[in-house]
Amino acid sequence: MGDLSSRSDAELEAEREALRLQYVDCQDIDEASRLYDELHDYDVEMTNRANEAYARENPDPPPTRHREHGWYLPNDE
Repeated sequence: MGDLSSRSDAELEAEREALRLQYVDCQDIDEASRLYDELHDYDVEMTNRANEAYARENPDPPPTRHREHGWYLPNDE
């Protein structure tokens, strides 16, 4: 597997899809467990990249708006 951060987005997607296909066809439970964990590592890396890209595109997000009567309370009074 190696260091996922050094790979491009296209490489990550292609390698993840190849792993996913191996996982789907796998008959050995130990091998399937290993593949599942490796898929999770790819998902974490891809999610981190997406979050970082969003943060770069939206450097100053608007402040969180709270409702008049509290966050979880109905606003029908």
